Amino acid sequence: MNVSADQTAPEDVEVRFDTPRADEDPLTGLPNRAGLLRALDTRRAQHIPTAVAVLGIDNFHSLGVTLGPGMADTMLQVIAARLLARLPDDAFLARLDGDEFAIALSVRGQKPRGTEALLSAILLDLAQPCEVDMHRVHLDARVGVLLDAADDDSGAAPVVPGTPDDTGATDSLELVARAQLAMHYAKRSRGQVLRRFEPSMRTAAIDRRRLDLDLRRALNEREFELHYQPQIHLETGRPAGAEALLRWRHPERGLVMPAGFIDALAMSGIAAMVGWWILDRACRDAVTWPRIDGRPMSVSVNLFPSQFGHADFLHHVDAALRDSGLPPECLELELTETIALRDDGAAAATLQALRHRGVRVAYDDFGTGYASLSMLRHLAVDRVKIDRSFVSDVVDDRGDAAIVRSILMIARNFDMQVTAEGVESAPQADFLRKLGCDEVQGFYYAPALPLAQFGTWLSDYERHRARVVAIS
Repeated sequence: MNVSADQTAPEDVEVRFDTPRADEDPLTGLPNRAGLLRALDTRRAQHIPTAVAVLGIDNFHSLGVTLGPGMADTMLQVIAARLLARLPDDAFLARLDGDEFAIALSVRGQKPRGTEALLSAILLDLAQPCEVDMHRVHLDARVGVLLDAADDDSGAAPVVPGTPDDTGATDSLELVARAQLAMHYAKRSRGQVLRRFEPSMRTAAIDRRRLDLDLRRALNEREFELHYQPQIHLETGRPAGAEALLRWRHPERGLVMPAGFIDALAMSGIAAMVGWWILDRACRDAVTWPRIDGRPMSVSVNLFPSQFGHADFLHHVDAALRDSGLPPECLELELTETIALRDDGAAAATLQALRHRGVRVAYDDFGTGYASLSMLRHLAVDRVKIDRSFVSDVVDDRGDAAIVRSILMIARNFDMQVTAEGVESAPQADFLRKLGCDEVQGFYYAPALPLAQFGTWLSDYERHRARVVAIS
């Protein structure tokens, strides 16, 4: 059976494909991106009001890793068949890239709720479990949709196809790009499986692109620098280490804090390169720090997801330690839930390899994610860091106090140390000390400081300690 965009196929029918055309996806037999754009151009030329939807499968990469690439290909064929069976006869279905499918829906005389109801029904249908090669598979999808203005109930005037629409799109490629953007918004949101395109999404995408270009320039111009925030051992008051925090010395905007660029950097293609620089620089700086009360200081370095999944990750860690001369036990790598949630077994193996080297691992922002507790069962981490959102009101808010107590109890049961972030007052520090928290960091002790100022801060501490010893 040769499946085209104008045919439907039941799930239990084996789908076979002839030699693919240039505008045809060889795996599913559906039109590809080129075929979709040609169909949209035709519809726009014929003044046919059309909604464009892009559908993507959640965690499809993980499915392929877990069950194998052959299974992933089979699932894409199953998805194509299910979509064809559900869509109306005048709909146009295409496969874009990877797990993404595009749908062009005629909407003449149809309200947006009807279009969205159809797409919601498709999502529910895809969510039904299916048996593929004796594996029971569950699929969850998200969809973004760009509605023709004639299909929009916001009161906007109808659009004449071939002219800029209410979103500013002037060609079919832009229509697909905007539906794709709305789909990515749906994927990033928790709970929302369908998102309409909004002009603000495009504006934000343009801003992100400009920021990405600026970040690439910043890397080439060496505008990034590291600041260090002391981590204090609560029982002794001794600085035990410091967290390396990235700052951007912008030539026009001055010092830019992470909130203004770190999310964009994490998604950028240069994230790993910046991460390797941070790791190398932090190790080189840490070896210059004095011993405090006869003990070496450690440095904590945050990882980007693209670093941890990099094939040469362990090589980069080894090189940073070797080139700097920093002992492995003085390096602590911090990972977030985004990294920890990798379910292909690679995360656990990498963490074990780090521990064999003597490098410590911390789980950052503990308690804020959906999988924090489950991660502790199989990830070899040495420390959890309590997010500042629980620390800010820990003295006065019974709920936050209960969460902090629970985290400390869980950590002790797993033989892990605990660091609390965002400590800004003596009552907070005292409360955490009485609960048995190991270390703290925050403005009460010091903000993140440039390397030279951090060295001065350490020297002042040493002079203070010398005076205390002399008096006693």
